[in-house]
Amino acid sequence: MLSHSKDGTLNETMILKTLDNHYYKDLSDKWKRHIKRMFKNINDDDLIKVDYYEYKDAKPDLVIIVNDKKVHLSVKSGHAPTMHQESVKTFYEFLREVGVPERIISIISFYHYGYSTKKGLIGTPLTRDQILEKYIDKIKEVNDYFASREELIIELIYRAIFRGRLKRDLIDFMYYGNAARGYLLSISDIIRLLTKGTKSNLNTLCFSQLTYVAGSRKLEEDRVNIMKINWPILSVLFYDENFLQIYG
Repeated sequence: MLSHSKDGTLNETMILKTLDNHYYKDLSDKWKRHIKRMFKNINDDDLIKVDYYEYKDAKPDLVIIVNDKKVHLSVKSGHAPTMHQESVKTFYEFLREVGVPERIISIISFYHYGYSTKKGLIGTPLTRDQILEKYIDKIKEVNDYFASREELIIELIYRAIFRGRLKRDLIDFMYYGNAARGYLLSISDIIRLLTKGTKSNLNTLCFSQLTYVAGSRKLEEDRVNIMKINWPILSVLFYDENFLQIYG
């Protein structure tokens, strides 16, 4: 089983301590492979320095430095890890900016709140399961729309994984796992995984393998206007030996 702290910051700290102030030659074979992907010309006696990225609201978590070259690393762990979260207002504005039709945005909003905001709330908001049961045709319409538009999936990847809403530094790599075991993905790896064989998923509202998550449907909670984007397949790939042979 994947062993990790529920506190993502502790996981980042363990990885930082594994690498910081260590010479390349002294790393484990696993981390030598990962660092070699980040710094192709690294030598045995090169010292590795690691620090936390300066902005907590950004996509990079750690900055790894070798001979003045910097690599921005995103660290993820856990089941269905969250890639991104922001207010529905700014996210829907983003969707409009990249050309998503109002009908598609309205369905996403209905999925988020459990009722049509144009018609107003009558009674109790529908649960996620009720929406998937009663309005699966609408969810399929959204999923099919994004599945047929690779350029929009890439826009979403940049928003949710690479750069974020505030447009800080892009990540260079994403590491999933803990200090002892995990795998490393480059930007091109992530784009390939999220655009190869994209198809509609009827189990939830999704953008390729990225799933849309409503913060809350309880009107009294602060999270009601917050949306998240998760990437559940990351935890599945952690147990895929063929995948780990390539990226682990």
